[in-house]
Amino acid sequence: MSWIKQKLAIAYRKAGVAVLNYQGRRALDRLGYLSLFDGRPADAKPPVWSDLWAIYSQVRARKPKVLLEFGSGCSTIIYAQALADNEAEGAPGFLHSLDADSHWGQVTIDSMPDHLRQYCDITLTERVEGMLGDVPVWRFAQVPDVVPDMIYLDGPALTPERRAAIDVLDMEDRFPPGFRLLVDGRSFNRALLEKHFKRRYDRHHRPILKSTTYDLRPD
Repeated sequence: MSWIKQKLAIAYRKAGVAVLNYQGRRALDRLGYLSLFDGRPADAKPPVWSDLWAIYSQVRARKPKVLLEFGSGCSTIIYAQALADNEAEGAPGFLHSLDADSHWGQVTIDSMPDHLRQYCDITLTERVEGMLGDVPVWRFAQVPDVVPDMIYLDGPALTPERRAAIDVLDMEDRFPPGFRLLVDGRSFNRALLEKHFKRRYDRHHRPILKSTTYDLRPD
């Protein structure tokens, strides 16, 4: 790609992100949900409204009974709110969230609005070094023994030496019909998972948000 095309692509993505952030913030504001994040400290990563609206919308549409999140944060709060809204419509669900960073995981626990605590469990657990063939990878030390309808992969933090987390592969045989995996960024991680998946998925990548969904096809 030429230098000019690179600049244009970057500018296009920035403009697209700005539009989606505006739309996401406006949508969540209409629901009265901007204040859900008021308890987060000033030095925490701020809400990315486009991402939060996208994942809120997916949970509201798909109504998972069991949601598993690798890496906590603002997403944990909006997932819990989406599950609360689903329960109000007769479709209860529960979120299991894991974080390998004890500080930021505790921030998520402490900043969770009281009315949402019943919809989630946040576990602080270490990341463990492993290998997938000749590729260095991460796993979480403690993963709940659940059958998730939906997984959000946004943790643990990657390093230049270990650029992928593969807990998803360890539990792939348990995925039920209608399962969805949502991966936030992590291009190398995505490629590694795709190489080692044993089941078939419909893949949809959103380049502006840098997110990818994998919907399990019928066996």
